[in-house]
Amino acid sequence: MRESMKRSKLFTPMFCVFLALGLGCGTPERIVPGQPVRVVLWEFGGLPGMQEWVKAAVERFNAERDDIQIELEFRDWATQRESLISTTILGDGPDIVRVHHKYSVEFGELGGLYALENFDDFPSVRSRILDNVWDPVSYEGKHYGVPVTMLPFILAVNRDILSQHGLEIPENWEELKAMGPLLKRQGIDAFTMPGGVNLDTAYRFLPLLFRAGGRVFNADWSAAAFNGPAGVAALSMLVDMKSQGFMPAASAAYRFDENAAHWATGKAALSIEGPWWQNAMIGNYDFDLDKLVLAQVPGPATRYEEHPSGTLLDVVMVAITGYSPVPEQAWEVLKALYVNDPVWLKPNPDLGGIPTQKAAYAPGVESDYIGLDELAEAGRNGISWPGHPGITEIQRHIADAVNMALTGTLTPQEALDQAAEEVNEILSDY
Repeated sequence: MRESMKRSKLFTPMFCVFLALGLGCGTPERIVPGQPVRVVLWEFGGLPGMQEWVKAAVERFNAERDDIQIELEFRDWATQRESLISTTILGDGPDIVRVHHKYSVEFGELGGLYALENFDDFPSVRSRILDNVWDPVSYEGKHYGVPVTMLPFILAVNRDILSQHGLEIPENWEELKAMGPLLKRQGIDAFTMPGGVNLDTAYRFLPLLFRAGGRVFNADWSAAAFNGPAGVAALSMLVDMKSQGFMPAASAAYRFDENAAHWATGKAALSIEGPWWQNAMIGNYDFDLDKLVLAQVPGPATRYEEHPSGTLLDVVMVAITGYSPVPEQAWEVLKALYVNDPVWLKPNPDLGGIPTQKAAYAPGVESDYIGLDELAEAGRNGISWPGHPGITEIQRHIADAVNMALTGTLTPQEALDQAAEEVNEILSDY
């Protein structure tokens, strides 16, 4: 695969001084004679249902155990990387974090996360979880987090709009574009997506890139590949849809909220979303869920590149920090809450993602999820963002390219080539 990466440039040489001299690597008093061991858990983000569950789970654990007590703190999803940087440099912070899988490589490599291979019973935990979600949380043969939920990107369909106009769910880009003229005459957009300068945009472009057989990097991760035939075709398709009036005129300024409001009010038939869409629609917009259908993200009738076709798959992991003075107790907490709790044995839309445990998809398991079969299928063929330390910055460059093409500032090829130049500079630092 790829060569061993150099230390992230965002960690200055001072970080190495801290580690070498032991400066800032405090050992907070987690173990006090005669008192329960204190395990600090930071939960980043999460739907209200997820936060309610973890509060109750922590209370149950603390009531049942007199040897370990959990201290729970909620943190904003957008701050997770900055929080991990500062706590890793200081060697002081939480013992357990629930974060995006993309940080497993960056912080696992730097010692900011604890390799699960250190625990003798890790193989038994690993065997309970779907095989394809372990790769995003691994680096050079080590695993730095337990994948708890997965978020495959799928096509959200307004069933009523399609039914009223005698349309079928599109199976490819050609069918998607063919819907445009009919719906346009009725004042309805065939498709909507965030197109602003934000990560929402990159996350909607990537499923289309993957469906067309493209990838973010080349095979050895030495250069960008999203500006190849698949990427150009995907972005050209979006630009064509927008220029013909089959997408919202303001979509190039949309973030998630603007896009969700547009779709929820019946102004668009289709959008690329994920397992959170069901709860977002009913919770924020009082949308009639009988109108919601999920389907696979369409791709071109013929792939533009030879990679297997798939959709984008995000994974949320729970990890133990590399500086935790109580890793064994943290492992006990992690297993109790995120592996052994029965909540992970039944897909629950209140949690914002579908579970990664194999048992959750056994025959006879019931769920309130709309389109669970479609979500599970998308999860099985999902492809993650590359686990590269610079992936957040890389995502921003991809979002910029999509935005510049949608606004007509650059052609799709020019926009992606410009982004690729920036990304290649990032890759050259590793």
